[in-house]
Parts: sequence; structure tokens; C-alpha cells
Amino acid sequence: MKIFFIRHGEAMDDINDEYGGWHDPDLSPKGWVQAVELGLKLKSKGLKPDIILTSPLKRAVQTAQAIGEVLSTEVEVFQYIKERNTYGLLCGLNKTEAKENYPELVEAYEQDEEVLGYESYEFVLKRIKIALEKIQQRTEQTIICASHSKFLKAMLEEIFNKSIKDMSKSAIIEILVKDSKLEIVSMEGVEE
Repeated sequence: MKIFFIRHGEAMDDINDEYGGWHDPDLSPKGWVQAVELGLKLKSKGLKPDIILTSPLKRAVQTAQAIGEVLSTEVEVFQYIKERNTYGLLCGLNKTEAKENYPELVEAYEQDEEVLGYESYEFVLKRIKIALEKIQQRTEQTIICASHSKFLKAMLEEIFNKSIKDMSKSAIIEILVKDSKLEIVSMEGVEE
């Protein structure tokens, strides 16, 4: 089995300077272009996925749909690969306005402390492990998973012992599953 984890394209929260997390903005126009280009890049590699699993958040769903159109592949929502919500109650708020109206929440986030309503690192790790188990139980042999940077970074760091500095929009992580063991084959757009 091969799993291709991808990061969605640019979303409107990037344009509007808003906290993301579980906020649910659409892809930006540039994000749509990135999604189609990612689909074409995967197609040029000869990739013929059996299914595209996607986070339920619109930016990932729209990325998956654009890729699905290019690759003529069905898209299915898969809750377990949703973004990690580190922003808590800040999700969807403009960063400047949040600093003025909720300085204690912004300060907590900037100090790497718990923000009310956030998802703990321990919870996201449980979710990552469940996601990988459930994906491995599927019958499809080539799967694309459209997800998010914080989810993917935690997966790479905790499951594969990688130290990740940055991850570009439309990053691709190819994983081979053999005898229940996961091995990274390649990473594009991921800086260690």
C-alpha cells in the first residue's frame, strides 16, 4: 500500500490574516491554482489513486476535489486527518483584532500555552495513530490523504522521528506500508 499525504493549498484565512485551526475558510484563488497544479504533478508521476481521503475542512476538501478531477478519483471525507486546533477560541479571528480584544488568548498562544478550546498534542497524536491504523485497514492500495500542516508535522515528528522546520503549501509525503510497517519514500516541500 502507498499513502500520499498532501497539504492543502493557500486558504482565505492566510489572505485575511486570520487564525486557522478548525476555522473553515475556502481556498484562495491562488490555493485553487495550487490544488490543480498538485493534481497535475501527481498525474505526471503516473499516480493512479484508488481513493482520495480528505479532512472535513473546506480548504482540504476543495484541494482534494481539484486533485480528484485531474486524476478522475473519488473523494471521501475522513475526520481523523483534520487539522490540529492549536488556536482554540481564536479560530477564525483576525489576528490584529484578536490582539486588541483577546490579548490573554493571543499571549497564551504566543507563549505556547494552552488556549481555551484548543486540541492538546496528546489528543492529536491519538488521532494520528487511529488515522494510520484505519487507513491501513482499507482495501485500496494507493491512497491520497489531503490534510494540514500541523497534523502532518506532528505525524512526521512523532511517528517517523523527523524534525520539521517548515512545510510548503501542496507538500507531498509518500509513505510505503509493508507488513504493517510505515516507511517514508519521499518528501517534497518539507524542510527538515
